[in-house]
Amino acid sequence: MRRVLQLGVVCARLVWLEACMLDASDTGVCTEPTDFDLLLPFCKAVVPYTACLPRYQTLWFNHSALAKDRFVEQMFTKLLAQRKIYETNSSMADDDTDEWGGSRAITPRFTDNSDCENAFRNYFCWLNFPRCDAEGRSLLLCRSYSSDLWRCGDPKYVNARSAEISTTWTDQKLVYYRAPYPGSPFKDNAVDPDTNKPLVHRWITRE
Repeated sequence: MRRVLQLGVVCARLVWLEACMLDASDTGVCTEPTDFDLLLPFCKAVVPYTACLPRYQTLWFNHSALAKDRFVEQMFTKLLAQRKIYETNSSMADDDTDEWGGSRAITPRFTDNSDCENAFRNYFCWLNFPRCDAEGRSLLLCRSYSSDLWRCGDPKYVNARSAEISTTWTDQKLVYYRAPYPGSPFKDNAVDPDTNKPLVHRWITRE
């Protein structure tokens, strides 16, 4: 009985050592792309590397790579369709306003622009399935991976290119809608000059 318990402890330690970070938590496991046809049917085309996938656990049955891949696909499809509706809304264009009633017309980005669609899909997949390094650590999301998207500006402007100007008041306070962009703060790719290995911060996702 003691030997069985000792073996269980050893196995648990091995699993913990192999854990990689997902959303700042040790809940992932570095996985080779061999089975991504089954595990990541949506993201497999842009995740050909060893990636940090949700680690199986009995507490949450849907904490799986397949469930997360389906979530990514659903969110991508929903957001893309929603943006295209806004971008092609003639009433908003005539009134020179956006979906929030702001004073700026919407700039079409996804409509008839497959490059922007692909950049958004890549970003979404890379953010949710970060690359693992040789030591089994998930890497940061590089600034270059999101350079084709709108919100890659200065962090002091919450990743936009200029400060948000609010004209909406609620309870005598200005209301601001801009929020941190997922994956930020983005980092420039950097390596250790002595080992030529990527510099890794365990609490952020990927490089």
